[in-house]
Amino acid sequence: MKDAIHTFKRTALVRFVRGLFFDGSTVKRAEPKVWEFISRNVGESKGTCVDVGANRGEYSCLMAQKVGKKGMVYAFELHPENVQVLRSNIWRYRKCIKVEHLAVTNGKTEFVGAFPGRNRSGAEWNIMGHSETERGKPEFSVRATSLDKYFQPGTKIDLIKVDVEGAGKQVLEGMERILQESQPLIVFEVHNQAEWEGLRHLNGVGYTLCGVQGETLLTIEGFGIHCVAVPKGRKVIFCLPT
Repeated sequence: MKDAIHTFKRTALVRFVRGLFFDGSTVKRAEPKVWEFISRNVGESKGTCVDVGANRGEYSCLMAQKVGKKGMVYAFELHPENVQVLRSNIWRYRKCIKVEHLAVTNGKTEFVGAFPGRNRSGAEWNIMGHSETERGKPEFSVRATSLDKYFQPGTKIDLIKVDVEGAGKQVLEGMERILQESQPLIVFEVHNQAEWEGLRHLNGVGYTLCGVQGETLLTIEGFGIHCVAVPKGRKVIFCLPT
């Protein structure tokens, strides 16, 4: 019965209906301040947004709603089943969202291994493993790229959202040219010390690290928080205090 239900949920009809009503509201409820920040800082006058670790498309959907016909969203996701659900969820926005079944890394290898997260959550598949001691063997390989390799020089990128379950330092290492050329606004979920150290290096290339309500971040207490890297001189609209 469980397998039958699983198969039914992936039929064309169910995917079509899901896409009709999909609005990302699950993440909007779970991460209201991040949702609000992105909503406030992406508009139709902007060009390109990038969703690294798109999962099932909640933030990709939001970005597409904001950029409209004048912009483009690139959604990167490494897990094949998530990619299928993602494409179903955002079919109404398929003209302004390009889905890529790729892992985003520093670009040093063509393929990387993928590991399940805690409890095999669909939202936590990653290229790092749950921890150094529990990593084990990857369950499958996925093609990889860096953002610098993927995007042509001169591509104007306005906002990049990164949530890759601990591999964010590699993402940052693979977008040095984009940081110099575009100075995009970056919304980043920090999962470990390596990611935080990678973000701190942005202070040296013209960025300030803040929380989504505008508070300056010099250190962080614990992980699983969202950090905003703001290019110096760029005006952003922060979330209202709760």
